[in-house]
Order: sequence, then structure tokens, then C-alpha cells
Amino acid sequence: MNKTLLTTLAGFLASASLNAAMAAPQTNLAVNGDFELGDTSSWVSFPTPNSTFDVTMDANTGTFAGTVFNDDQASAAVIKQANLGAGVVATGDVVTITFSAKGSGAAGGVVFAEFFSEIAGGGVSSSEILSGAPLPLTGSYQTFTFTATAGSDVSGGVTLQFAVVTGANIGSTSELFVDDVSVSVPGGATNYCTAAPNSTGATGVMSASGSFVAADNSLTLTASDLPTNAFGFFITSMTQGFVANPAGSAGNLCVAGAIGRFVFPGQTQSSGAGGSFSLTPDLGQIPTGTVIVPALPGQTWNFQAWHRDAVGGMTTSNFTDGLSLTFQ
Repeated sequence: MNKTLLTTLAGFLASASLNAAMAAPQTNLAVNGDFELGDTSSWVSFPTPNSTFDVTMDANTGTFAGTVFNDDQASAAVIKQANLGAGVVATGDVVTITFSAKGSGAAGGVVFAEFFSEIAGGGVSSSEILSGAPLPLTGSYQTFTFTATAGSDVSGGVTLQFAVVTGANIGSTSELFVDDVSVSVPGGATNYCTAAPNSTGATGVMSASGSFVAADNSLTLTASDLPTNAFGFFITSMTQGFVANPAGSAGNLCVAGAIGRFVFPGQTQSSGAGGSFSLTPDLGQIPTGTVIVPALPGQTWNFQAWHRDAVGGMTTSNFTDGLSLTFQ
């Protein structure tokens, strides 16, 4: 994308006034659940003396997955997405847990997936082993989907845990490959607007994780299914809209009205080898195109990502779908 096209796009964003689009719900609380950051960040690990937890390119989708190997006799190597959605998940919420996994075990080695409703300050109000038994893993990735009900106290959020367990027998081993982890709750954030396919053939997707409580200031925006090593940034507005091919882009703009761009130092992104990028914006400093304002409880903001792309050898740009988020 050349400077002229960037300038044209900026001018278009500053003057856009568009119509709203249809919505479809999605609120994924997991952070780096697909390991596409190329590391194990946002995962909490409790290893055994000799166990390993790392990323691998043996992925179900994208470039990376996570892998845990444990060969310490009669032990459990644990990884978890911990304390997700504190202040967002409510008592009685139906939580949908989805992940892809494969693995193997020898001499009693197994893998459990477990779900906890956490109490702030320590302890849990409920816990369960998903499926009620070890995961029936094979040598090929399978997609697992479970639902769990949030317990009577979720002030500390919820936790998804994988325990890679060995038996008491000599030579017991257990190995897990896991990818595409999501922990979703109703409400909070909603995907809307149809994205145009980018040069990968996929459509870019927006998601949000962390806390939807404005005062927590710990919301992470993620754009995924992008071309690799593509420059981009997030945009936002309190108004939804739709227009195809704005300023010569190959994509669809899904916001309207006063549109702000997250282009302050450190906010522009590269999709890297994994084809995704994320930003944890300062919710006290939301751009609107003219002024900076804070996000307030009860307000609904719409987010989208713009990124460079190429079609037929020609440089262009594209957009993800939109994400509408109501702050608490």
C-alpha cells in the first residue's frame, strides 16, 4: 500500500457516513488460544520437572499449535487459560468451550480438559472434567466442543485447564497437541458485516478477549485469517455501516460516522507469519477522528481492522469483518 492510497483511505474514513449491517454473536475470552502469536504467552503453565510446553508448527489451522509432553512418572503437567472474563462472565452463564486436539499416551498416560469457576482471591465455586473422562485423543486432530454452566461465584472469571497426566507405571508418557482454543460466553461482543475474501482466500475475522469492563482497561482486539506479514491497524466508531471498496480498497468498510484509527506509536501492527495481529488499546484514549475520548460503561463501540493486501500482483488493502462491543 503506497502513501497516496493510505492518505486517500484516511480521508475516506474521516468523511464516511454509512448504513448499519446485520449481526452474529461471538465473544471469545481466550487469549492466544490459537498460538498464532508464535509463543505460549497468555497461557499459564505448571510443569513437572522434565515436562515441556512449547509451540509447534504441527497445527490444526494456521501456523502454530501448542504441545505438552510429560514423561515424569505419576505426575500432571498443566497448562491453562486462567481467570478469563472476570467481570464479564455471570453466574449461570452457559460457557462454550471449543478446541482441536490430538495426542498419545503410553503405560497409563492420559489428558484431561477441566473447567473451573474462579472466586476472586482464591478458590472455586464449581469445577468439572469436560466429558467426565480423559479426552479420547488419536493421532489426528479432532474438534471438541463442550458447554459448562458458570458457578455461583465467578468473581475471578473462569479457567480452562489441560492436564497431561502420566500413570504410576515405569515408562508412562503423555503428549498433547492443542489448537484453536476458544472459551465463549453470550453477549459482550458481536461480529457483524460481511468481509470480502483477502488474498489467502479467507475472510479476515475480528475477535475480542479479556475484560469488557471499561475500568479494567484490559481488552485485547485480534484480527485473524489475514495475509502473512501484512501491515495493518484497527479502526473504531460508535456507528456501524457498510460500503464496498472504499478509497479503492478490495474490502468492505463496516463502520461509519466519526471513525478513529489506532495509529499512535506502537499501535500499527504486522500480521507476521501467523496471519494475525492483536492490540490491547488504552480504553481511556479511544480515537474518534477528531478527539480522544474514554470508553464508558453502557457504550457500544464498533471495531474493525484494515490491512495491506495484494491481488494479481497489485498492491491494495482489505478489511476484516466488524465487531460490536458493549462495555460494562
